[in-house]
Amino acid sequence: MIIQDIGSVQNIRDLGGMITEDGRRIREGCLIRSASLCEAADEDLKRLREAYRLTTVIDLRTAQERDEKPDRVGDCAYLPIPIIENFEAGITHECRTEGMPFPSLRKLYREMMLDTRCQMNFRRVLKTCFEHDYDTGSILWHCSEGKDRCGMTAALLLEALGVDRDAILKDYLETNTTNLPKAKMIYQRVAAESDEKTAECVYQAYIADKSYIENAWAAMGDHYIVETLGFTEQELDAFRERVLE
Repeated sequence: MIIQDIGSVQNIRDLGGMITEDGRRIREGCLIRSASLCEAADEDLKRLREAYRLTTVIDLRTAQERDEKPDRVGDCAYLPIPIIENFEAGITHECRTEGMPFPSLRKLYREMMLDTRCQMNFRRVLKTCFEHDYDTGSILWHCSEGKDRCGMTAALLLEALGVDRDAILKDYLETNTTNLPKAKMIYQRVAAESDEKTAECVYQAYIADKSYIENAWAAMGDHYIVETLGFTEQELDAFRERVLE
């Protein structure tokens, strides 16, 4: 569910209301995803605290991204846990050298899910979310655009809760509501300044595409959270009891 009344934070939505395969429902005001909080207005931070019960923010960006555009989190707990620890063109958003090529996002999604450091960091994020006390407040995670690192974190959490992949894909593609207009403007600007091939690469880096997450799923297989990230069924059951109704 897109959060309409937080204007200074882009691509922000509450996963509450999504239905699991066994018919249960994610509680509202528990799991929130977004783009960066670097421009969050004071009134919006207050509303997140009061209306959406926000108590904890997980920042998935690199250290350089955080230094260049620090989060504004008010009095929430702030946990920097970078999924990708160094610059990666097409996914991370540090100030970068102009003209640096963008690689295939399909390849990057696959590599992100197979890289052992990324796996370790995904595990840290999921463990934090699994153990959070949702009776006292919600948790929000974000990267820069709220699309790739944030999107795959959301996909893993939803899968852990028992949401089917069709519904996870729908949530993932919801990013385009925010990012498609931005991507089109950036395409036009880059095409005018450079060439259409470069503009298309940049455009692809700003949108959510079905093939990106499908490549990640193909790399992950069917039991990634248990077999690769090492969580137990007991840990997943406890998470579901905290979040589902």
